[in-house]
Amino acid sequence: MILIKFVYKILKDKMWYLLGRSERETMKVLGATFAESWLDRFITRVVGRQGSLRFRLARDTIGVMIIRALSMGLGFAISVVLARLLGVREFGLYSLAMSVLGLLVVPATFGFPRLLVREIAAYRVKGEWSLIRGLLRFAQRTSLLASLSIALLGWLALWLLSGRFSGETLQVLALAFLALPFWALLQLHGAALRGFERILASQWIITVMRPLSFLILIGVTWFFFRKLGNAPFALGLHILAAGIALAFAFYLLRSQLIRSVPSNVESQNTAVWVRSALSLAFLGILNLIPQHAGILILGWMRGPEEVGLYKVAYQTASLIPFGLMAVNTAIAPTLAQLYAVGDKTKLRKVMLTASAVATAFALPLVLLFIFKGKWFLSLAFGEAFAESTTALAIITGGQTINAMTGPVGLLLIMSGYEGKAILGRGIGGAVNLVLNLALIQLWGINGAAAALAISISITMLLYTYFVIRILQASSSGAGGAK
Repeated sequence: MILIKFVYKILKDKMWYLLGRSERETMKVLGATFAESWLDRFITRVVGRQGSLRFRLARDTIGVMIIRALSMGLGFAISVVLARLLGVREFGLYSLAMSVLGLLVVPATFGFPRLLVREIAAYRVKGEWSLIRGLLRFAQRTSLLASLSIALLGWLALWLLSGRFSGETLQVLALAFLALPFWALLQLHGAALRGFERILASQWIITVMRPLSFLILIGVTWFFFRKLGNAPFALGLHILAAGIALAFAFYLLRSQLIRSVPSNVESQNTAVWVRSALSLAFLGILNLIPQHAGILILGWMRGPEEVGLYKVAYQTASLIPFGLMAVNTAIAPTLAQLYAVGDKTKLRKVMLTASAVATAFALPLVLLFIFKGKWFLSLAFGEAFAESTTALAIITGGQTINAMTGPVGLLLIMSGYEGKAILGRGIGGAVNLVLNLALIQLWGINGAAAALAISISITMLLYTYFVIRILQASSSGAGGAK
């Protein structure tokens, strides 16, 4: 209850102030708020004094978890509201457009979000301010050009194939292409803010402000017109909400640059940036394999019923690394900075602490899904989905290894070893495809679950091996891309 009151007080009284403040000013405001209750003393006893690295990482991790939980709630509310106001067909068209948009944003951002987090954090600790402005300008121009090019190609494809789609389908897909630059630039601005260690502000803008603005726009439309219209209109409101969030992100990043980076200096390291961005973009594509291969191959070999059963097991087990994802978001710039200065002792401590936190958050869900999986699935999704129990337990095993190994994949990226990350993910992806083809025919959804769990385990163990080798190496090579 004390924690809830503290979070409410921050959101009610200080959130808008904090979003425009520097890290030092933010710490002062948070410190004053903490001091008003015994929560400060409790957290200090557990994670260390205010201002310390451990305290800051704990604060950011908890903050990210709260913000992501709020984002999940907003996403669920939007789905419910749109499903009720639009109906099955129109909501399906809207969902189709959002799926297309989610896939296209990966090539549109060109691998720059992770690159911005890593390089800005490293440039800051090394005092290379001119490269920060150069990288930001290069990333924004490249991503904008890529997203506009993809949109133009998409519109051309729709024109050529217009006879195969209904008019409304063409409209929603065309609007999805129009939304692509907004999504791409919003991701870049959020990543840049993370590089400046504005973790909570970046997460608030990206994961909360956009869906919250969208929900408000839906409410305003309903209030005045008593209807939402159709899927293209809903997508238009979504684009407007993305524009609002992008405007706030632009303001925050511009304010941060004015405070932190001299305006009269800018330099380029284009060849290195392009090489790293391409590698990270390719890694992002490889990450799609374990997410979608099982579903697609199940649909091809077995049918939609088993796809639905597997999807439920997959999404449920995906809750296990929730703590790891929050930790990764909070510590990414810290990992880049510690590696850039060669402080591998502190880097090891951060990695071990992050792994312990991720495991602690995962353990209750692991026990629930293994021992009470059937009860949970029946309660959450209905009796028909109790058939997913075995698949859920199998995927839980793989996600447990994912959580226990901690942010090993993130460290490979933040230290410039994206080549190692590609190797590990590529091997895991190949194993996933081969096992899906072999096991789905034999065991259906349980075969797909086994393929996913084995591929996750192989990837994470390879990542762990690479990280151990990196941390054991001499500090003389720190900071270089491998």
